[in-house]
Amino acid sequence: MSPEAESRGPAMGDVASAVGEAASALGDFVSRVIDEQPGVALAAAAAAGFLAGGGLNSRLGSRVTVSTMKATVGNLTALVALDLLRRAVENGGSGASAGSAGTD
Repeated sequence: MSPEAESRGPAMGDVASAVGEAASALGDFVSRVIDEQPGVALAAAAAAGFLAGGGLNSRLGSRVTVSTMKATVGNLTALVALDLLRRAVENGGSGASAGSAGTD
């Protein structure tokens, strides 16, 4: 392949193939969620309909978005703290030195 062809990026066929594979994987995931967790699938469908209907532009949509973001940040903070605690326990508990915190 010439250097000029390499600098153009992936060929259109490669992109189409990757998109097709991603769509297939997404379809498999959605089917599995619908079968295993129908409540989650229903909530996701309701949320998608709310968004598609322009719900974020409403007062309710703004409040729901802010509340969801706050809850998400709180959950992520808790997950990070739990992961750090787990790593500390695995690396020798409270007796581990501060210098070994970044070595995995």
